[in-house]
Amino acid sequence: MWIPKYRYKLFNTAGASGTSPREIEIEFGEENVNGTTDGSWLTHPAFTSLGVNGLWVGKFEATGSTSALTVKPNVTSLRNINISTMYNTAYNFNRGLDSHMMKNTEWGAMAYLTNSKYGRGNSEVWINNSSTYTTGCAGSSVSAGEYNGCQNAWNTSTGYHASTTDNISGIYDTSGGAWEYVMGNYNNTASSSGLNVSSIPARYKDIYTGTNAYANKILGNATGEVQEWNGDYAGFVYSSYPWFLRGGSYNGTTGAGVFGFYGNYGSASSYNSFRIVLSPFE
Repeated sequence: MWIPKYRYKLFNTAGASGTSPREIEIEFGEENVNGTTDGSWLTHPAFTSLGVNGLWVGKFEATGSTSALTVKPNVTSLRNINISTMYNTAYNFNRGLDSHMMKNTEWGAMAYLTNSKYGRGNSEVWINNSSTYTTGCAGSSVSAGEYNGCQNAWNTSTGYHASTTDNISGIYDTSGGAWEYVMGNYNNTASSSGLNVSSIPARYKDIYTGTNAYANKILGNATGEVQEWNGDYAGFVYSSYPWFLRGGSYNGTTGAGVFGFYGNYGSASSYNSFRIVLSPFE
């Protein structure tokens, strides 16, 4: 799915706890603006950090294999690989289109668009509750319990509720399915990822030097500004769990969601997948 460059009206920049979900105001445009206070406008950092006017975001979690990466519905997501393998698989997918593993700020750009008038407004994405990790599925409600198989396919009237736009044109698997690793890391800490984080170009990673979701957020990354919106998981990275996971799992019920975040080791796991992004220069 194509996400054009946009700016959003800042809110909760101080990171006050207990804020209620709201529709996020955004405006599309290529001009950079650099607001810093509530009510001013900021071009989303997902675009400025790459110097591009838009992003192609995988419509589903990564599928296929490390040698033949795909992004398809109604198949099992690609899991059981560590972050190093995820990063290299995404990076080598199409160098001409600057393919890479989704960053934390890019997840934030997707999440904020979801909660805008161009997405779902302030309506929560329904969970993918498939315990078989089938991509594009939807439960029977926003926080349905796990289902063995695919309860509602992506291209059905109920399945649309698991899309970021509440219709077939949006992005799926952002709530539930597999947890998704993103390139958001605490202090260049490798842990069990197998990746030399310091060697990764800055454009492909978000680095955090503190451990507080409010004080150490990057504006727009969908952590401190929106912490615990819709009851979603909220666990910031730190030295022992230095890698961000996003979205929650198929059995996350109310904790899963587009604003959910948590820390982990970066190791291979049957619970964790990732998403690919293309950021071609104009």
